[in-house]
Amino acid sequence: MFTAVRALLALDGQDFSKHAGVIAFFQKEYIKTGKIEKKYSKYLSQAFQIRNNTDYADFFIVSQDDAGEQYEKAEEFCQMIQNYLNGVEDAC
Repeated sequence: MFTAVRALLALDGQDFSKHAGVIAFFQKEYIKTGKIEKKYSKYLSQAFQIRNNTDYADFFIVSQDDAGEQYEKAEEFCQMIQNYLNGVEDAC
C-alpha cells in the first residue's frame, strides 16, 4: 500500500523519505479533499500500525486471520489506486 501511495504522490511531484510524510500528504491531498474515500485512509493507517508493531514491538504476533484481512484490504487498496491512476491518465 505504501508503494502504491508513493506512485500516486509522484503525480504531484512529491516523495518523502519517511512513511509518516507519505501518509500525511496522502491524507491532506487525497482523503480530506474527497478525491479518495475515507476508508482507504483507515486501511493505510492500520497497515502502518501493524508494520510498526511487527518491526518494533517485542513479541507482537499477527494472527493468520488478521494477516488475511490485511491482505484483502491491501488488494482492494492497490486496485483503487490503480483505478485512480488510470482515471487520471484517461483525463490527460
